[in-house]
Amino acid sequence: MNIRFSVLMPAYNRENYVAQAIDSVLSQGFKDFELFVIDDGSTDKTLQVLESYGDRIKVLRQSNQGPEVARNKAARLAQGEYLVLLDSDDLLLPSALATYDRIIRSFDSPPLIIGAMTDFQDGQSIAPESEAMLPVKALKFPDYLSKDVSLGLSSSRIVLRKSVFDEVGGLRNTTSKTFHLDSLNLILKVGTYGPCIVVCQPPTIAYRHHETNTIRHLEPITEGILVLARTERQGQYPGGSKRRRERYAVIGAIALSWSISFCLRQGRWKLALRLLLGTAPMAYAAVTKKLLSFSRKHTQQTVLPEP
Repeated sequence: MNIRFSVLMPAYNRENYVAQAIDSVLSQGFKDFELFVIDDGSTDKTLQVLESYGDRIKVLRQSNQGPEVARNKAARLAQGEYLVLLDSDDLLLPSALATYDRIIRSFDSPPLIIGAMTDFQDGQSIAPESEAMLPVKALKFPDYLSKDVSLGLSSSRIVLRKSVFDEVGGLRNTTSKTFHLDSLNLILKVGTYGPCIVVCQPPTIAYRHHETNTIRHLEPITEGILVLARTERQGQYPGGSKRRRERYAVIGAIALSWSISFCLRQGRWKLALRLLLGTAPMAYAAVTKKLLSFSRKHTQQTVLPEP
C-alpha cells in the first residue's frame, strides 16, 4: 500500500549537517512518510551518522555519482504517492508535510507543488515555528511555465507526484561534477503538467547558507545554465513551439540573475558575457515577460480553510 510521501535526501560529506536534516523530517507532525538517505560515496563520517538512526530511516549507498543518480536510485524503491526532494544541508520545517498534505487534498492531487522557502545562515538557530499557526496560502497555476511570480528554485522546494517523476524519466544521470541545476532541469521536464501549486505560507523549507553551497561555484553553475539552454535548443523539454517563449523565459531569468548578481559582482565579466551570449534569446524572453507582467493582473492567493 502506498504512503503519502517519500523524502529523498542525497548526502555527500555532510557529517556536520545531515543529522539536523534527518531530524527535521523525523519530527514532522504528519507521519505518513518514509525517508531515504543516500550516502553518495562520502569520505567523512556521514555514513556513521546515517547508521546511527537504525531502521528509522532507509539508508542506501553508492559510489560518488552525484545527487541525481542518488535520487533516481531511491525513487525506484519509493512507495510514496509524492516525492519530496530535500537536500541534506536544508531543513523541513515542522508543519511542512502537513501543509503539503492539505494542498494535495484541497487541489485534487496536483502533480507539482513548490514549497515556501526561508533562509538561514549556518550556525543560526531557526526561529520557533509560530509560522505553523499561519493559514495556508497558495497560488494555483495551470502549470509551472504559466506562473506569474518569480521563484528562487531549490531541489528542497520540489514536491512531485511519483507517477509524473516516473513518466518523465526522473532526473538526469549526471556525474557528481556536472549535476548543477538538477532542480531546474527537472522543473522544465514537468513544466507542462498541471496544476502547479506554489505555497506562499507557511514556510515549509529552511535553506542553509554556508561556505560549501554549490551556488558559490561560478563556473559549474554557468556551465549548468548553458547545458539547460542547449537542452532546450535540442527540443528535449515538453510543450513544443507553443510553449517555447515560456521555457525561454525560465532559462533566461536564471541566466540574467546569475550573470549580473554573481558573475559581474565578482568581477568575472568574461564569464558573464559568455553566459549572456549563450542565452541571448532566452534572456530577451525573460526581460519581455517581466516588462509585460507590470501591466497584467496577477494570480490571487487561495487561502485554505482550516482543517
